Amino acid sequence: MSRAFVKEDNGDRLESLPDRPISSLPNYMTPNGHRAMHEQLVQLERELAALKGSEELSQKSRQAHLERDIRYYLARLQSAKLVEPPVHPPDQVRFGCTVTVVDAEKTECRYQIVGEDEADIKQHKISWASPLARSLMNKQEGDTVLWQKPVGAVEIEIIRIES
Repeated sequence: MSRAFVKEDNGDRLESLPDRPISSLPNYMTPNGHRAMHEQLVQLERELAALKGSEELSQKSRQAHLERDIRYYLARLQSAKLVEPPVHPPDQVRFGCTVTVVDAEKTECRYQIVGEDEADIKQHKISWASPLARSLMNKQEGDTVLWQKPVGAVEIEIIRIES
């Protein structure tokens, strides 16, 4: 019989999961992003504490995932470089700003430029390291930029910059 179908006794112990990859880029965060990550860390730690001592294999699997995520959040919070939003409306696109752009079809989109871990396109938050954010950085209202998308380059105009 093939060894692939023989159950080895490992004491129903799960191996620890490999760590989540950590970006080599600077870990810029907004204060809101830092606060949200810290709150998520506290929630994960509570969930892990509630599962400790469980002998169920599914619970052990969940514990391994929680432990991995806790290691990730601890590392990211430790390496965080908080960037305060501008006090006054900025004259150039900066980290933390919200930028409204319009394309050739007159479709407006609004994006906040945030840290990598804060990025969430559903909330219109894009990473400062994304191609769109990089094309917008240091530009001013009225500037037209070329956004390199996978389907080709798109020309967009910055119509508003907010802090």
